Amino acid sequence: MPRLGPLLSLALAAAACDGGGATPDARDEGGDGGAAPDADVGPPAEVHLIGRFDGTPPGDVRFAWPGSTIRTRFTGTEISIALEDAGDNQFDVWLDGALQPVLVPGGGARTIELASGLADGAHDLVIARRTESFFGATTFRGFPGATLVATTSRTRRIELIGDSITCGYGVLGGSATCPFSADTEAETHAWGALAAAALGADHVAIAFSGKGAHRNYGGDTTDPMPALYDRVFADAATPTWGFDDAVDAVVINLGTNDFSVGDPGQPFVDAMTELVATVRARRPEAWIVVALSPMLGDGFPEGAMHRTRAGSYLQSVVAAAGPRVAYLELAEQQAADGYGCDYHPSATTQQLMAAALEAKLRELTGW
Repeated sequence: MPRLGPLLSLALAAAACDGGGATPDARDEGGDGGAAPDADVGPPAEVHLIGRFDGTPPGDVRFAWPGSTIRTRFTGTEISIALEDAGDNQFDVWLDGALQPVLVPGGGARTIELASGLADGAHDLVIARRTESFFGATTFRGFPGATLVATTSRTRRIELIGDSITCGYGVLGGSATCPFSADTEAETHAWGALAAAALGADHVAIAFSGKGAHRNYGGDTTDPMPALYDRVFADAATPTWGFDDAVDAVVINLGTNDFSVGDPGQPFVDAMTELVATVRARRPEAWIVVALSPMLGDGFPEGAMHRTRAGSYLQSVVAAAGPRVAYLELAEQQAADGYGCDYHPSATTQQLMAAALEAKLRELTGW
């Protein structure tokens, strides 16, 4: 059965918010709040799909990358969504800027009431996938019976390429020793989503836990992240993405898993160099930001040495990459700021990372 907290009237919605996550106001297009007033706006549409989706509404639309977002505006007193899901995915839902209870659709095809008893009028709805690709694909089949209103879209866009850190792995967990689960993962609470919201930008996360640039966690070299970058679905070589969604910046944060079994050496440098070149070919006008992992450091065996070497490797990649490529040294996570599950960045650390990324992107883009 789908899991959703009590359906809330508009008057009660704000009180029901659990806080945290990307700021919904910055996600709202065409409203009074949101991105900075000078942000460009794109063409109007009744439904905005932000991320990599296969298909076009009102037909079936499949997606699986974390952070994939559906936005709409509707008139009336209630709204439902038609989804078919693998069973364990979770979604954040914002109604008129207020964060609602987490949506867990459950397995199979369902029509789920998201809100009822609203004041009659226009309302904004944002739905963002918290969980990553290995939880399976979701099919979106529209908003049955809803009267939708066309709104403009933001044209500031950020693409994130990363691993579990960018997925928000364990960010909702209470300690370093808690086990991973869908309940403790939330891409919407991770650094990329938070920075994008603060900048009034849309974002897409091409991120998968355990992936590296050259080798994955434990030394496995099967399908590292560069092999997944062109895909619409992480687990399938086809279909491939068309890259017609122009982005302003691409942020790469890889390396934690490459170092999980020791210094990867020159093959890591070569893989990162090739990935940056691929991104440049796909995104010729975008800024590319290459970030050092906050998980590399004194808290792990040989961590200090690995942090130094990873930083040196990444800076060499950036120096050789040409214009519009920048390096961002994310501070090492600190025990005083807590840990998410399996020693992943805590909510506090993710906020600190987001602030650093926001500052870097403002510096580079002038936002």
